[in-house]
Amino acid sequence: MRHRTPAGLRGSGRAARARASLPRAPLVLPALDVGAALRARVGARPRAVVLVDRHGTLTGGELLDLVRLHRSGTATADRAGLAALPAEAPLRQVLAAVLAGPDVLELRSSGSTGAPRPQRRGPLSPAQLLSLADLARRIGLRPGRVTACAAPGVHGHGLVTTLGALALGAPLVDLTHLPAAERVALLHRTSPALLTGVPVHLADLLRADRELGGGRPLAIDRVVGGSDVLSPVLRADLARHFRARVHDVYGTTETGSLCVDGRPLHGVHLRELDGLLCARTPFTGGRELVTDRGEITEGGVVRVLGRADGSVSSGGMLHDPAATVRVLRSAPGVASARLQVVPDARFGVRTLAEVVLAPSAADAVPPSAEELRTLVRDRLGAAAVPREVRVLPPGAASAAPSGPDGEGPAPSGEGPSAPWGPGGPMDVPLSSPGR
Repeated sequence: MRHRTPAGLRGSGRAARARASLPRAPLVLPALDVGAALRARVGARPRAVVLVDRHGTLTGGELLDLVRLHRSGTATADRAGLAALPAEAPLRQVLAAVLAGPDVLELRSSGSTGAPRPQRRGPLSPAQLLSLADLARRIGLRPGRVTACAAPGVHGHGLVTTLGALALGAPLVDLTHLPAAERVALLHRTSPALLTGVPVHLADLLRADRELGGGRPLAIDRVVGGSDVLSPVLRADLARHFRARVHDVYGTTETGSLCVDGRPLHGVHLRELDGLLCARTPFTGGRELVTDRGEITEGGVVRVLGRADGSVSSGGMLHDPAATVRVLRSAPGVASARLQVVPDARFGVRTLAEVVLAPSAADAVPPSAEELRTLVRDRLGAAAVPREVRVLPPGAASAAPSGPDGEGPAPSGEGPSAPWGPGGPMDVPLSSPGR
């Protein structure tokens, strides 16, 4: 939950505003109904390809056919809006739901600090449109540029990319929820000019391309990370491997996108107050919201240092460990899964997931640790991702070491410092046959 800054608080910290690089919008402009505007945009070029995914290409005319089919559905599930879609919904289904829905858009937060939660967005105001236009300009999202998206479309990051690409006439490539081999093959077949995703998706894709790309060079002009911390090491690796210019986008579901590479977007005002970043944007309705811990340099560059509530998305605590176990064991080829808390030199404790493969998985390509982490991230959000995942062969006994080097006692799950209290689900294996 974000906290509103109490009225009357004044700080001496630095402030950062976006420079007026875009013209001011006339106040008489009406708000924009996203669904209606996109339907008109797509209808103007029905033969243009709007999406490429594992099923092939989707033209504007075919997308409008899906919209009509979605609207005519007799079952409630057929008419479900964006908020009712499963986390693994493909981007073509996301587009159909948005274009068929009302002018109020319901999306989910990314889950960086807790379970993904619904957010409502009405018609876009001129100020909001200018902020989004500045975001597209800064990351290189332009008409005709093939754009690959690895972030789920039901979350804010993936949704902004998906709708932005459609609005600008940039063909979209759906890399979400694909096995590593399919994802790499689709990436090379489409040769996108822009790739965007959450850092865990980008790291997984980078690793898969190194292992399965066959040494074929792939140059991507822009790579965009968001919704979580983009480490300097990963940023450098992405730039080197794809010969790309890498951007780090910071924002929250409540405030919208705030910065690109530490520089505020048009219409965004950020100030530092006692080590906290306070934001007022076109999406906050005139309110100033506390986002995260951070600082603003003398040059106006925004640096995020951590969550305002002290939580660490990559550290040891999970908000719903039982749900994490259920997602892990639902993966194809997984027989059982177990979570433990072990000591960690950096975070104090960290979560370790052990996944035992089903016997049938020996004849197929087993899921990797990064694929399982990505699956949890897509279904439950970043706060549910275990710090480490170990994949064990069929029939192996789950025996997590008590510490990073296997020494020292493991936490018992009891006592005042236990993350989930006595009898919590962390040290109890939950097993079921793999799908």
